[in-house]
Amino acid sequence: MMKSTIPALLLALVAVVGGHLLDGGELGTLLHGTALLIVVGGSASAILLQTPRPVIRRGLELARCLRDEGSDPVEPLIEDMLGYSRLTRRDGFLALEPAALSESEPFQRLALEMLVDGVEPEELRKTLSLDLETFESRERQAGRIWESAGAYAPTMGILGAVMGLIQVMQNLSEPSALGSGIAVAFVSTLYGVGFANLFLLPLANRIKAHIVEEVRGRRMLIEGFCAVAAGNNPRVVERRMRGYVRA
Repeated sequence: MMKSTIPALLLALVAVVGGHLLDGGELGTLLHGTALLIVVGGSASAILLQTPRPVIRRGLELARCLRDEGSDPVEPLIEDMLGYSRLTRRDGFLALEPAALSESEPFQRLALEMLVDGVEPEELRKTLSLDLETFESRERQAGRIWESAGAYAPTMGILGAVMGLIQVMQNLSEPSALGSGIAVAFVSTLYGVGFANLFLLPLANRIKAHIVEEVRGRRMLIEGFCAVAAGNNPRVVERRMRGYVRA
């Protein structure tokens, strides 16, 4: 897990729970199974209803952003591209066939196969750009499930609050039964707002940043592959790719 993730989650927990305890509250009052079921179950149900299964599966995979150390380093990609450039200038594009067959990443394998086939640079750029657009659209659609969950959770919290108040109103004649209803009302709201703003929405924003980095990396690769296809000098290939690297 990323070094910043665990401290951030612990800080959020300490802030909420610590503030409650400092104000004289008891830890047990924050633990309520009914409220948790309403918020988590209701939010999950809404996401399942609105989202196709493959998109949900990919959205869950994107949650790995919480444990990844960041984007893959670009230096190995640049070195590989420089190797392709030198190889093709010396032996021709067919010399890339072993690299194309051994490449496991679909985007790079597609580019290498097109280079082996002798595709013109402009056609190569069009094909790879279309593949990139499809990739970006798919990733953003999957990442939006967490943003949607962050929007649904507070609403589910309000729903739980209303249900708790209904229970209170039904038991006005029985003071001993009022406590559980009031607890559901307030704790549901706390869970909904807390989950949304301390976990779901931050995760959605981190996924957005991850997608931006992935797209930037693929744009860098497109420039590199097109430069190789045009037969540019390896120094030109490197300069084009480094234009996408942050200082």
